Amino acid sequence: MPHTVRHTFKKSERLCSRILMDRLFQGDNRSVSAYPIRAVFLPVEPTAQQGVSVLISVPKKRFHDAVDRNRVKRQLREAYRKHKHALTSRMAERGEGLLIAFVYVSPQIESTDYIEKRMVRLLDKIGEAL
Repeated sequence: MPHTVRHTFKKSERLCSRILMDRLFQGDNRSVSAYPIRAVFLPVEPTAQQGVSVLISVPKKRFHDAVDRNRVKRQLREAYRKHKHALTSRMAERGEGLLIAFVYVSPQIESTDYIEKRMVRLLDKIGEAL
């Protein structure tokens, strides 16, 4: 029986710790971009964080209406959820943790297909940078 990959995005995969968020945005982080998404990431030792933790940010400066911000966040979460497995398996093999913040930088809402393609490219760039 073949093992199927479950496409989930659980609470444990979300970056909620204020301490880890501060650590991610200070100092030793690295950044890659695939317009309209920018990713800031930081490899961490497994004692601090296990697996990959993700933060999704859509600035209020770009989208004043909460409806628009929530739509873009939903598109980003969905794209990450579908294509995260190559990155998470790589980090599991290495036995390290990874903190990632996805920041949406475009002033307009893009199509879901376009965001998915850019997310795939962004995850590949993060994998290469590690």
